[in-house]
Amino acid sequence: MKGPPMFSRPLQSLLDDAVELVLSEPIFVGFVVFILLFVFFGYLFVRRTVMGMREGFDEGYRGK
Repeated sequence: MKGPPMFSRPLQSLLDDAVELVLSEPIFVGFVVFILLFVFFGYLFVRRTVMGMREGFDEGYRGK
């Protein structure tokens, strides 16, 4: 009777596929990373701007 199935082989296969993709398509992977970074920093910029506006409105409202 065999023991429980080992899950390292499917994970290793996925990692091998990911490494193969990065090595075979470095420009595509770089472009995807650039797009993800752009979206992330855009979100942080908009969030900081909106939070600053909210703080300004709150200060203006308290001043009256």
